[in-house]
Amino acid sequence: MSSEPPNHEMVVLPKLTSSVRAFGDFRKVLHTGLYSQVVAMEIPVGGDIGDEVHLVDQILIFTSGRCKATVAGKDRDVEASDVVIVPAGTQHQFVNTGDKPLELVTIYSPPEHNSQTVHKTKEEGDKEEEAGRDEAPSWSQRSREENERLGLVKASGGPY
Repeated sequence: MSSEPPNHEMVVLPKLTSSVRAFGDFRKVLHTGLYSQVVAMEIPVGGDIGDEVHLVDQILIFTSGRCKATVAGKDRDVEASDVVIVPAGTQHQFVNTGDKPLELVTIYSPPEHNSQTVHKTKEEGDKEEEAGRDEAPSWSQRSREENERLGLVKASGGPY
């Protein structure tokens, strides 16, 4: 994964939501675009994502397991094939209530994490975030207008 803005090419994440998978890491960034980010997460039995608030939108696609979702103070049971949308600035927490790891794919818009992020455990992720070592790339935080001015996006679709 590059620390530079992405190239203008297709990105395929094969079998990301297949019935047989084991992400293996608490958090792994799979792709960071100019305006969004795809992250795989695996939460151990009894574990949680962390009670948090992001200043970006987050869409969570649950691929395996079940959990208790708490968003804006409201609880709901969530399971594989459910999608939860957490608007920017909304407190949220997800706790694995199942008997196997909870697996999900989350999409942040704009990106939330460093494009190279891999955290084996929640504790590792918390330490990296607290130390300021898990920040989204600066290029992913620019406005559409600035990216157009820099030639990173063109309404014509290129050439680049």
